[in-house]
Amino acid sequence: MQATGSPTRRSNANQPIERSYRLIDGSCEPHRQLDGQYSSLDEAIADAIAWIGDLSEPDHPASLIGVEVTSGNGDWRTCRVPAPLLCPLHR
Repeated sequence: MQATGSPTRRSNANQPIERSYRLIDGSCEPHRQLDGQYSSLDEAIADAIAWIGDLSEPDHPASLIGVEVTSGNGDWRTCRVPAPLLCPLHR
């Protein structure tokens, strides 16, 4: 038994998993232009929205973007299927 006030140590299997996110294209493959890994879903989506805002054709097939997240065993799982993203209006 541990002394009061000392942190409980857990084995690696019980520790929270650090998640990584990546953007995927309309074919559910890693996105060719947005090929980085992100520490949060919000960061990934924000980068995608900024990139789409730079496209001259908003309905371009490359604007179909989804998100994958790492699972506990290191595989990638889809957490958002590829779809058009809502982007800020141009002024």
